[in-house]
Amino acid sequence: MNDSTYYESATCEYVRVIRSHVIHPLESTAVAENCFVAAMLVFGAIDGLGKLIHPDERAGVGTRFKAFLQRMGIAYRNHGQQIWLLRNALAHSAMNTACFMAKTEEARSEHLKSDQGRLFIHSKTLVEDFKMALDQLEREFRNDNVLFERAQGRLKWQIIDPWREKRLTSTQPPAIRYVQES
Repeated sequence: MNDSTYYESATCEYVRVIRSHVIHPLESTAVAENCFVAAMLVFGAIDGLGKLIHPDERAGVGTRFKAFLQRMGIAYRNHGQQIWLLRNALAHSAMNTACFMAKTEEARSEHLKSDQGRLFIHSKTLVEDFKMALDQLEREFRNDNVLFERAQGRLKWQIIDPWREKRLTSTQPPAIRYVQES
């Protein structure tokens, strides 16, 4: 595939959205100061990416989530169930009952270690590892036509033009173009 095919694709746009709405806020705003919010943003992106790339499009969200975690390294694969439980606790009750979490630099060396039966998550390392996995996945999209076509087949462009039916004399905003899972 040539670069223009990829850069004009729904798959590329999906990755751009993750970079602008997940990674950028976690690297440059106060959002990263909250471990729970950082984890929820990363876990949400993992859910979506897992749906795009898992070979079985009928695989459940847990299966897809854990499969994507493997892209982040062996330690994530080894602790997939505990990370899945944290994802569920944060997504469904906004309460962390599954893991210890911290963002401080002195806690970085404890990432993905177990203590008292609970996993320790260093949220900044989680974000960094996710970003590396996303970078690798984007390279794969450009080089693996099967993976790229799988993702493309699970996305569709949406054009929303809220002003189409309106007859206003003011300058109208352009239509909004975005990608969603099909």
